[in-house]
Amino acid sequence: MPVRSRSGTTVRILRLFGRTAALFLALCFAAPLAAADETIKIDRIEWVSGTRAAFPSPDSLWQSHTLPLRWSSGSGTRQGVWIRLKFKLPDTPAEGWSMLVNRLPTGGTMYLNGKMVADLPLDSEQRHVRWRRPHLVNLPVGFLQNDNDVLIYTSYGVGVHGIGPIDVGPTADLQSRYGSEFFVSHTLRWLSLLLTVLLAIGFAALWLRRRAENLFGLLALMSAFWALRSMDLVFESMPADARFWIRGAFYLGTAVFTAVATITMWRQGGRHRTRAELGLIVLAAMGPGLYLLFGDMFDIQAGALWQAVMLTALGSGVLTLAGHALFTPSFMLKGIVAALVLTLGAAIHDYLVYIGVLPFASPELLNIATPVLLITLGATLIDRFVRSLADVEKTNTELETRIHEREQLLKRNFDRLRESERLKASAQERQRIMQDMHDGLGSQLLSSLMLVERGAMSNEQVAQILRESIDDMRLAIDALAAEESDLLAALGNMRFRMEPRLKAVNMDLQWDARNLPEDVDLDPNAVLPVLRITQEALTNAIKHSRARMVRVMLAIDHEGDSQWLTIRVTDNGRGLAAGNGTGRGMLNMRNRAQRIGAFLKFESVPGAGTTVMVRLPLDTTPGPTTRAMQLSLDTEAVIEQVRQADIEVRGHQAPSAP
Repeated sequence: MPVRSRSGTTVRILRLFGRTAALFLALCFAAPLAAADETIKIDRIEWVSGTRAAFPSPDSLWQSHTLPLRWSSGSGTRQGVWIRLKFKLPDTPAEGWSMLVNRLPTGGTMYLNGKMVADLPLDSEQRHVRWRRPHLVNLPVGFLQNDNDVLIYTSYGVGVHGIGPIDVGPTADLQSRYGSEFFVSHTLRWLSLLLTVLLAIGFAALWLRRRAENLFGLLALMSAFWALRSMDLVFESMPADARFWIRGAFYLGTAVFTAVATITMWRQGGRHRTRAELGLIVLAAMGPGLYLLFGDMFDIQAGALWQAVMLTALGSGVLTLAGHALFTPSFMLKGIVAALVLTLGAAIHDYLVYIGVLPFASPELLNIATPVLLITLGATLIDRFVRSLADVEKTNTELETRIHEREQLLKRNFDRLRESERLKASAQERQRIMQDMHDGLGSQLLSSLMLVERGAMSNEQVAQILRESIDDMRLAIDALAAEESDLLAALGNMRFRMEPRLKAVNMDLQWDARNLPEDVDLDPNAVLPVLRITQEALTNAIKHSRARMVRVMLAIDHEGDSQWLTIRVTDNGRGLAAGNGTGRGMLNMRNRAQRIGAFLKFESVPGAGTTVMVRLPLDTTPGPTTRAMQLSLDTEAVIEQVRQADIEVRGHQAPSAP
């Protein structure tokens, strides 16, 4: 699958957002321009101090003010105010009219010609109210006259207060303006908070998975504290006791966000100065610290100054990052800088409104700029995530290719090793057969031939040697052809061939294999040596013991976790004479036992008999070779040759042979 370019996803997201923002701005600012001619704009109001209990008296001294109006109060005493505005109608309207109050932060009760038409929750000692949304108040047609008086009772305490523009007109004309202004001043705040929380969670999750990406951790921290700062802006009504902590959260969120964002931009822009960073951290900590100590006094007298310092620091960070972005080909970095510049400009605009440089009724642009910044950061997150997925997919593809190549290489090497092992096993098998033939049958026939050539052997002796040679050849054939190294079958064949010879010399054979299981885990290479040792022990008993009985005991012994194959050949003959323990037959038995790792022991009592015991540890036998490996084509050919030789010898054997 083709991998998309790194900035492709981000470009598409930013283009979509740009079109959406342009449409949104057109909807926000087109509505006021399209206001109907019937709308009456109220540009002056009058006010007078008073209480909610009674309307102002006719002789009250009203003070005239131009809208929008802004003022601040440092007094701890709450003040009650009656606000009056007037408008005239040429005719009584036939359809519904309304009054659009752009800003009335502390709420209030509204009366039209002496009759109450609205009651907005009022800021009081028990509940703190800070309305940032516009209010659309319905004016019943029955209450309207040609000359209309509107009275609004409100109160205010410590802080900055104001009244925004007021328009009166047909409800249908004011409804669209109210919807757009409500969206900008209220809905966007909640959307910004929700997006910020989601970004904080997303960046934190990425940072937890990729701890090396410190930028994700910083973005998560910035998003979390921006959300903390926004709580003071989205909650418009709260218990009075909660106001102090919500406002403190505003200062804390602003401090941490500004410090972390500025330091991050400094470092990303290549400017890393420890003293400047420590100084910024100290300045940032002063805001929440002083508010915690002095409360509203700091908020009114020095809060604006502290915010100006933070804006200046943030501006320096944006400029540093912008200078770095100019010399960096990264489109993503340029997009982030553009969003930061837009957000910084909106923050400066809202700050100037807050301190009274710009009209109190000016729209809060930070509500618009913040989603731009958040979506840009979200696009960064998506872009990094998409690139990570693409990198992971590419890595997985490369890894799968390498694994497949390694598998093929291992398979080829395994096939070569298996072929090498097969050839090696075949060679070893041929070598073993040749060795056995040479040491056993070949040596016996060669020595007999020399004696015959010298005339030192009778016909009966020659026949006996030939019989022994045939038995030895058959024994080799049985050992090599036994399936799955069947020791019982090979021993049974040997018993069948040896028993007539024992009976010929009046020797009784007792065969005890009760303690030998049907399956013996014996290495195939050890079968023939075990048979030869047993055969040699029986042959020695026939030749030298003059016994009447010979007993063969076969068993599997257990010692701890070890298993031993034990074979005892015992006769009741005359025993071994002095010096007979070093004969050629016994020497061959020792060599064969040593070759397969077995223990061989001779016990003899003069006049009472001889015992030959061989013990083979089953768990330490030579390395296993499979029967399929042993019976390779070459080995089968050798066995077939031996079988043919056996058939030929049988054809020429004398009729008196046993």
